[in-house]
Amino acid sequence: PTPTPATLDAPEPQVSAREQLDQSLPEFIVLNRVSYLTLAAVVEHRRSNPPDPKDLEEIQDELLGHFCALSTISTGDDNTDAEMRVYCAYSYPAVVLLFGYEHWQGQLQECFLALVNPNHSATSEDALVAPPPLPVKRCLASSLHTVAHVLGSELVETDILPVFRQFFLLDTDDSVRLNVIRNFPWLLALLPTSELKAEYLSLWKDIVKGEDLLGAYKRSATNPMLLNWRQRDHVSRSLPDLMGLATSTQVHEHVWPVLQMLLVDSVSLVREDAEWSIPTLLRAFCHENVDVDNAKRWSADCCQEVIFWLKETILGSKNKGEVTANFSKRQLYCRICAAVGLSLQFGDLEPNEQWDRRFRNLIAGEEDGYVAYQTLSPSERKHLRRLLVYDLLPPALEMKNDRVTNVRLTLMKTLQGMPEDVRSLASVSEVLQELEDEAETWESFTGGEVSRPPPPPPMAQHPDHRAAI
Repeated sequence: PTPTPATLDAPEPQVSAREQLDQSLPEFIVLNRVSYLTLAAVVEHRRSNPPDPKDLEEIQDELLGHFCALSTISTGDDNTDAEMRVYCAYSYPAVVLLFGYEHWQGQLQECFLALVNPNHSATSEDALVAPPPLPVKRCLASSLHTVAHVLGSELVETDILPVFRQFFLLDTDDSVRLNVIRNFPWLLALLPTSELKAEYLSLWKDIVKGEDLLGAYKRSATNPMLLNWRQRDHVSRSLPDLMGLATSTQVHEHVWPVLQMLLVDSVSLVREDAEWSIPTLLRAFCHENVDVDNAKRWSADCCQEVIFWLKETILGSKNKGEVTANFSKRQLYCRICAAVGLSLQFGDLEPNEQWDRRFRNLIAGEEDGYVAYQTLSPSERKHLRRLLVYDLLPPALEMKNDRVTNVRLTLMKTLQGMPEDVRSLASVSEVLQELEDEAETWESFTGGEVSRPPPPPPMAQHPDHRAAI
C-alpha cells in the first residue's frame, strides 16, 4: 500500500529496557519461560479456585469410570483399542487438573498405570510388563511434567518417578526421548531433596552421553544417529534451566561434561544454542553458590577449568597469544563473551523489571529459585564481570585485526552489547571505536550507518556494585 503521512509520521512504539534485552535472547529461552509460567499459573489457579465438590462428585460418579475404562478397553480390534487409548492419554492431563491431587489415589492412578503398562491389572504374578501402543507412550511423555506439577512433589516422588524411570527415562524411541529431554528440567524442579536430584541428574548424564545421543560420535562417521541433531539441540536448550535447579557440584559433575560435548558439535545450531549456557555455568560456580568446604578455592579452580577449556578447545590457543581455531569458532568465542555481557545487563535491571521477581510465587514454589538471564546478586555480578574482563575478553579483543571480516563484525556487536561499566574500559572502548570506524567505511553496511544496539538499562542500585568492581 502507498504510505500516507499518518503512517510515515507514526511514533515508534516505546520499548522497556527489559523488552529490549529480551529481544537479544534466543527464542527458546523466552519460550521456555513462558511455557513454564503458563503451566505454573494454570496449576496455581486450579488450587486457588477449585471446582465445586458436588460437581466433581457428579462427574466422578457418572463419567470418570467410563473415561478410565478407555485405558484398558478391549473391543477385539487392536487398531480401535489403540486409538481409544491414545484419546485417553491425550486428555489425561486435563482430567487430572480438573480433579486435582486430592483425587489421585484410585481411578486416576490406576488409569495412568494401565496406560503405561496394559498388563498392570493382570492378577497373575508372572504377568510381564507389556509395552503400550507407541502413540500412547509418546503422548504421555510430552505431558508427564504437566501431570507431575498438578500432583505436587510428594506424589511425584512416590508415584510418578518410579514410572518415569522404568518406562520413559530409558526409552529408545526418538520421540519419547526427545520429550523426556525437553521436559526434564520441569520434573527435576519438583524433586524434594538434593540427593534425589543428584541421582536423576546422573541418570540423565548417562543417557545423554550414551550411544544413542552424544556417544554416537565414538563410532563411525557414517552412523545414522549422527543425523539426529534435533535431540542434541534440545539438550542444549534445556541446560540453562537445568543448571539453575542443581547445586554447583552437581553442575560441575553432571552438566559441564555434557556442555563440553555440545560446544564442539558438528551442527552449528547445536553449538549456538549451547553457548547460552556458559553464563549460567559460571554463575553456578560463584563462591556464594558453592556448597563445599573452601568454597572460594573450589570456585576459582572450576572457573579456571572452564576458561582454559574454552581457550584451548574453542580458540585452539595452546601457546600464549596464538589462536589456531577456524573463523566459525572464533565467532563462537565472541558470542560466548556477548552472552556473559547480556547476563550482566539482565542482572542490572530494576527488580520490578526482572521476570523471576515479578513471578516469584509461581517459580517452583522456592524462595531461592533461579531463572536464567535474570536476577544476579552483587557477588554473582562481581564474579561474572571479573571473569569477563580479565579472562574472557582479552583473547576476543585481539581479534580486532582478524583477517575475516565476519569475525571483526561479530566482535563489534559483542562489545556494543556489553554493560556500560565494561564498555567504558579503555581497552574495550578503544577497540570498539576502531571497529565502528571501520564499519562506517563499508559501502554495503546498512547504507553507511553503523547499527547500534539500544542503550543498556539503568543499573539497579546495589550498594556494593561499584565498590566490588
